Amino acid sequence: MARLLVTGASGLLGANLLLAARASHQLIAATHRQRIELPGAECVQLDLAQPGAAHDLLRGTHPDAVIHCAAFTDVDACEGHPELAERLNAEVPGWLAEACAHEGTRMIHISTDAVFDGAQGGYTEDDLPLPINVYGATKRSGEQAVLAAHPSSTVVRTNLFGWNAQPKLSLAEWFLDRLRRGEPCTGFTDVSISPLAADDLAACLLALLPMPLAGVLHVAGSEAVSKYQFGCMVAEHFGLQADLIRPGLVDASGLRARRPHRLTLDVRRAEAALGKPMPKLEPGLRRWAEQERDGTLDRLRALVHPTSRPAARGLLPNNKVAPT
Repeated sequence: MARLLVTGASGLLGANLLLAARASHQLIAATHRQRIELPGAECVQLDLAQPGAAHDLLRGTHPDAVIHCAAFTDVDACEGHPELAERLNAEVPGWLAEACAHEGTRMIHISTDAVFDGAQGGYTEDDLPLPINVYGATKRSGEQAVLAAHPSSTVVRTNLFGWNAQPKLSLAEWFLDRLRRGEPCTGFTDVSISPLAADDLAACLLALLPMPLAGVLHVAGSEAVSKYQFGCMVAEHFGLQADLIRPGLVDASGLRARRPHRLTLDVRRAEAALGKPMPKLEPGLRRWAEQERDGTLDRLRALVHPTSRPAARGLLPNNKVAPT
C-alpha cells in the first residue's frame, strides 16, 4: 500500500480524505493543533510555518505522495492578517513542494476558485488568475510557488462542501445551522459557484494520485448555482424552511474582503483525465444529508482530538462563522 501524507488532516477536506483513503493507503495525518486518532494511521503534529519543518516532515515519514490540504481559508481574517495569509497559503506550500521535489515525492496541492476575479465565470485552467482579495492572492502565490519548486505537481482548484470534523462551519453547515435554529439568513444571488461534495473530491484526488498530471486542474462540481440557490437546496434536503433564506447581494453584505461574483470552473480537463463526468450537486447534497444518519459524521468527529499543545504564536483560533 502506498504511503499517503495528508496535511491539514483535521480540516474539512483533510478529514474526509482520511476516511476515503483509509482502506487503500497507509496514512500519515499531519496536523498542527489537533491530534488524529485513526487505526493504522500515523499522526504527526508540527507547525509547517516554521522554516525547515516541511523537509523534516518528509524525511521523517517517507511518503510516496502528499496531498496538501492545509491553508488559511477564512477570507475576511486573511484580509486582516495578510502576512499570516502569505506565510500559510504561499510560503508553506512552496516549502513543502521543495521538500517533495528533493525526495522525489508526488504532490497534489489544493487551491481555490478564488484566484479569479469573478468577472466571467466558467474559468478554464488557461484563464488568467486575477484575485481581488488577500485570500485569493496568497492562494495564487501558493500555486506559483508549488509549480516553481516541483513542476510535476498537480495544483487542484476546487470549491467544496461537506461535514467538518472540527467545530467549524462550512457554508453548507452555516446554512443548516441557521435553518435549524429558525433564524433568517442571507444567500447571495449574485455569487455563483460550482460546489463539489468533500467525499466526491476525495475520491477524485485519490484517482489522480497515480496519474502523471503536471500543472493546474479544475476539480469541481459539474453544475453552477448561486449561493442563494445552494442554501435553498440545503433546506430542501433537510426538510427545513427555505423561506428563511433571504436573497441578498454580496457587495451590500458588509463583508471585510471583496468577493468575486462568478467563480464557476470549467471541469472538462478533469473529466477527460478521470474518464467520467464530474459529479452533480443534488446527489452530493443527498449523500451529505444521509451522512448525518449513517454514522459518517460521527466517524469524522471521532478522528479529531484537541491537545494541550498551545497554538503557535500569531496563529488565529478556529472561526465558527462560515465564509460566505
